[in-house]
Amino acid sequence: MVSTPQSGALPTGRSLGLGPTAGIPKQLLRGRVAHVSPSDRIVQLLLRPGLLRQQEAGFEVTVICGQVAMGEELARTGLRVIYIPFAREIEPRTDWACARALYEVLRRERFDIVHSHNPKGTLLGPVVGQLARVPVVTHTVHGFLFNENTTGPMRSLALGAEWWCARWCDHLLFQSEEDYTFARNHRFKEPERLHLVGNGIDERRFDPERHPYARQQTRQALGLGEEHLVVGMVARLVREKGYEEFFAMAGQLAGEFPQLRLLVVGITEPDQSDAVDPRRLIEANRLEGRCLVLEQRQDMPELYACMDLAVLPSHREGIPRALMEAAAMGVPIAATDIRGCREVIVPGESGVLFPLKDVEGFAAAVRRLLLDQGLRRRLGQAGRRRVLAHYTEARTAERIIACYERFLQERR
Repeated sequence: MVSTPQSGALPTGRSLGLGPTAGIPKQLLRGRVAHVSPSDRIVQLLLRPGLLRQQEAGFEVTVICGQVAMGEELARTGLRVIYIPFAREIEPRTDWACARALYEVLRRERFDIVHSHNPKGTLLGPVVGQLARVPVVTHTVHGFLFNENTTGPMRSLALGAEWWCARWCDHLLFQSEEDYTFARNHRFKEPERLHLVGNGIDERRFDPERHPYARQQTRQALGLGEEHLVVGMVARLVREKGYEEFFAMAGQLAGEFPQLRLLVVGITEPDQSDAVDPRRLIEANRLEGRCLVLEQRQDMPELYACMDLAVLPSHREGIPRALMEAAAMGVPIAATDIRGCREVIVPGESGVLFPLKDVEGFAAAVRRLLLDQGLRRRLGQAGRRRVLAHYTEARTAERIIACYERFLQERR
């Protein structure tokens, strides 16, 4: 049940894919944009739909990233990809090589915009973009490195990294309204250089009407019966996503609900210091035979369709894509009461919130939903309506493209 794509290593600076805008005369292009991300996996799984919409709108899009596992697959989408050395965490020698390679690519290619993503992009992308004299340097804050419960040196370091990013960016884009408000209140930059663009999912793909038989077929393929109550979690396999709380919650409820089954759909992060082994947590909480662990899956609509409930006990978020995807498929959702999660969820209306790192509260929320099928149905229907009204990829892409046009017009 574990599927892990593989890809051979590419030389630094080699590019894959030309993209659909390659043959368009320069005078017809709206602009040349470089997206900087630590790994091709992040681009393929999280950024790809929005980047393809930018290409459809007439921008030439290039991805500059580190290679992990999805290079060939990403190139087949039509995106042009340039690989450079990239470490997800602080590694001075690799970081220096990354900065140097990024500088060389940006100087050679002469992009109009450099747009960085994710925490490591925060530290390298904007400063190198400015040194390379790219006309517009911007960054998407996918979620601050701290939340409202972070204190002490960790908060100071995380806040310092966000200030560093803001210092070198011409503009900052925000997915979370609470992050955006925090940045305005703390004067990260002038208000006109802070932009709330939101986040969204591909509403064309995550539509239950397009997958009418997915629940039965997927359950059958996974060895699950209709009598089972399936609680799913979709997230990177790292500690900050709340996997320890997830399995502890399940351990508490296993005796009450013999039909309880857990479905974990994870993205492996072997290079992360807080990577978790779900199998160890399954054993520690005596959940053998109750849990399916899938990795690097692409059939997400079908997997959501077989869930009775989707949860996310995360410690830190921007706007969590997993919650939006599940809600779009009509699956009721429950998540930690933190920034980002409480934007997707209106408590009692489109989902349920529980306190951060509170296993008892988490278990109570899941228990309540498992016992009330009618409530699950109502929350699932309301959640889908909310996502379609506020969190679609089409609207998010439109806002980002409008920002690009404004930034380039200001430079002209």
